[in-house]
Amino acid sequence: MFCHIIGYPLNKPRSVPLWKNFFNKKKLKISMSELEIEPKNFNLKIKQLLKNKFFLASAITMPYKKKIVSKINFGNKISKYSNSINLIIKNKNNLIGYNTDVVGAILSVKKIKKKNIMIFGLGGTGKAILKVFSNLYKNSNFICISSKKQKELGKKIIIKKKIYKEDIENIDLFINCSPLGSNLSKKYISSSPLNEELIKSTKSKLTIFDIVYKPKVTKLNKLSKKYKRNYFNGLNMNTVQANEALRLVQKFYTKI
Repeated sequence: MFCHIIGYPLNKPRSVPLWKNFFNKKKLKISMSELEIEPKNFNLKIKQLLKNKFFLASAITMPYKKKIVSKINFGNKISKYSNSINLIIKNKNNLIGYNTDVVGAILSVKKIKKKNIMIFGLGGTGKAILKVFSNLYKNSNFICISSKKQKELGKKIIIKKKIYKEDIENIDLFINCSPLGSNLSKKYISSSPLNEELIKSTKSKLTIFDIVYKPKVTKLNKLSKKYKRNYFNGLNMNTVQANEALRLVQKFYTKI
């Protein structure tokens, strides 16, 4: 049996060694590798995987977390509610989709004050986190920053195209769900969702949760350190979601 991580582009994704190590420890005869798919070939490649009797599962990363939704059956309430998938598992002639990213995000911010939350970026991960968080933390207020138009998401959810100083001043938790700061491209790696002026405007007790973890030190990380804001990246979230994904993969594998 074999597994992949599917995305475009892929830059030495952490899932490959994590999954390989898990399979070796559990003595499971499953391989794991990268499968970089160009957008024009996405539909064809997914059809080919579904027909392959040796295909077991795939981690799904950008830019396909939302696009894959039309090709799967939802595996649980979180995946359906978030409408974003980061794991697919083949079950007979169907693909079952799960979102384990949100599980990692929930545990990452468990002990942090969440009265006023700002989410930067409403792509696959950002929208999934928003939908689940707004359901879990009903007494919290949300401001979301998105360059794309969004449908009405709830009375306590404000959508804006950019961050204004008056919006960031009272935020308790800032979550960067965009690729800004990541090593996906030169354009991203030199960028930050918060500039120096905005960081200076925030509460001293602000917590910044950056889902980016490659590179370990980003521009946002440096600014947070300079102004002594509590910062952590997405490494723990990635580990938690990978463990949850592997638990599900093992569960299906034992049924084969």
